[in-house]
Amino acid sequence: MLEEGKNARMEECHYWQNLNENRTLWKLGTLPPGLITYYSTTKPLDKSWHVLGLGYNPSISMDEIRNAAVVHFNGNMKPWLDIAMTQFKPLRSKYVDYELDFVQACNFGF
Repeated sequence: MLEEGKNARMEECHYWQNLNENRTLWKLGTLPPGLITYYSTTKPLDKSWHVLGLGYNPSISMDEIRNAAVVHFNGNMKPWLDIAMTQFKPLRSKYVDYELDFVQACNFGF
């Protein structure tokens, strides 16, 4: 029964994504259909769980980052770009397998 409900929600999410294929309903990618589909079925997490802003906010402390389960490089200064904040670059490179062919093909300025 749980699996059926999960599949139905995924189908609904895909429905909304497909409806917005031309980005005429919203311009924020896949977040809005997820919010529509899972509205009132989720629980809030403590904000320390997910650290945002590593692509624009230089004042995020390393303690905040170490205590987070997820770090998010939202903003313009992605860690693979020349304009990235140098203090956050090692967070990304620590988990990248540079030996993979598709990673090398990306030319992400390693």
